[in-house]
Amino acid sequence: MRWKPVIRGSLAVLVIALAGLGGCAAGQAFGFIIPQRTLADQVALIRPHTLIAVPDDAAGPVPAAILLHGCGGLRQVQPDYANELLAAGYGVITVDSNSARSIGRLSAMTQVCTALRLWGRERAADIEAALELAREDPRIDATRIALIGWSHGGWTVLDALDYAGEGRMPPALTHTGEGAPLQGVQTAITLYPYCGFPVRADGHGFAPHIPLHAILAERDMVAPHGDCERLFSRARSAGLSVDAVVWDGLTHAFDEPNAPPDPRMQYDADAAARARTRIVEILDRELAAGQG
Repeated sequence: MRWKPVIRGSLAVLVIALAGLGGCAAGQAFGFIIPQRTLADQVALIRPHTLIAVPDDAAGPVPAAILLHGCGGLRQVQPDYANELLAAGYGVITVDSNSARSIGRLSAMTQVCTALRLWGRERAADIEAALELAREDPRIDATRIALIGWSHGGWTVLDALDYAGEGRMPPALTHTGEGAPLQGVQTAITLYPYCGFPVRADGHGFAPHIPLHAILAERDMVAPHGDCERLFSRARSAGLSVDAVVWDGLTHAFDEPNAPPDPRMQYDADAAARARTRIVEILDRELAAGQG
């Protein structure tokens, strides 16, 4: 009968642990434990972990896309898209949000991917910092910027658009100066974004001047497309520009050639190529307005 105290003790530890995790989630939900920095400090945080590239033959400042990886961190999928965009004449700003916070692969999978750490509303500050880096770089036309986010990065884009719709900077930023949120962003693109709780965006408050595009996967069991379709339907009802497509037969991370060994994620090379082509077409259409 000595096992009873052991089980009771284990259950007590489990309850305490779950309460702690619940407190963590609640704190994030209300912004209590989101680290706050000035915009300058946020720039300093991501600068060593941000790669800016422009086409070799660029004759002047070029429009650019800010790339925001999924919860697991940078993967081969981001360089694949970066190379396509560079070949099409666009600059690329790739932000490694996890490395900037010393989040390794294991911590990413067990904490970020389980929503215990680094919610989209916190990470949205990385977008504002990346825009500052774009403005610093004479090779980039910072008035013609696109946001591209995969999965958790898509969640980040949605929350950033939500704050911008309210005329607010993300809550992780303090003393941001007089600049408007998402200044210079002309379009936003998400691939299989996470749209359920605890995403802040509800579809009613996206920045009205920034069209949103989404590629969703029919067989997505990680970020079910139904959550996004409901959110986007509300956005359209509110008069916002949202273009979302659901591609049949595809899973979460369908464009990631080295996805984790997870049966819910299956790479499809043809669909990946189609997604890259579609994104270039969107940029050609929506970043062309300011070209001289």
